[in-house]
Amino acid sequence: MDLTTELAQMAATGTFGTLHHGAHLADVVAAYGEPTNSGRLYKQRRWPHGFCFGSVQLVVCRCRLLSSIVFLAWHDDFELPGPSRGELRAVDSRVTESAMIAALTQAGCRWKVVEYERLTDQRTLEVEMADDLHVDFVFVDREGYDSPQLDDWVLHKAGIWGPSHAPCPEPDRSLPDDGYGA
Repeated sequence: MDLTTELAQMAATGTFGTLHHGAHLADVVAAYGEPTNSGRLYKQRRWPHGFCFGSVQLVVCRCRLLSSIVFLAWHDDFELPGPSRGELRAVDSRVTESAMIAALTQAGCRWKVVEYERLTDQRTLEVEMADDLHVDFVFVDREGYDSPQLDDWVLHKAGIWGPSHAPCPEPDRSLPDDGYGA
């Protein structure tokens, strides 16, 4: 299955394999193996914290729930987790806007195009989801800064995110350290 189809399925379901807003980090690790630790998002606070599997960045709260998932399609070597635990698979990340729109239509998704007054070389397809879940696809008009403008824009990044949940409870100090900063 190509990346465009996988991303359209993600837009239709809000999931990408085991990855979804609210998934527990332990379940993701059980499916894909140990992530790379990307570090804190804020200097002054340990949480939320970043982890990644290849070109997929995860933002995780203190209680280890995924709050956002970002697919960095601009990477030259685009890698996704799987198919087996501990493996990364290389995927062609060049997805055009017209191909994504066709795949979203085929998957039965509804979306809107958001254009930016000050970022005229970028626009976003925001998929309409239930439960305040957001899936969006950011497209740019060129492959690189010095590249010519394209007729069919290319995917820069895709993401799943949703509202924050109630404040995380204090960690249970009687439990053993899970290795992720408890």
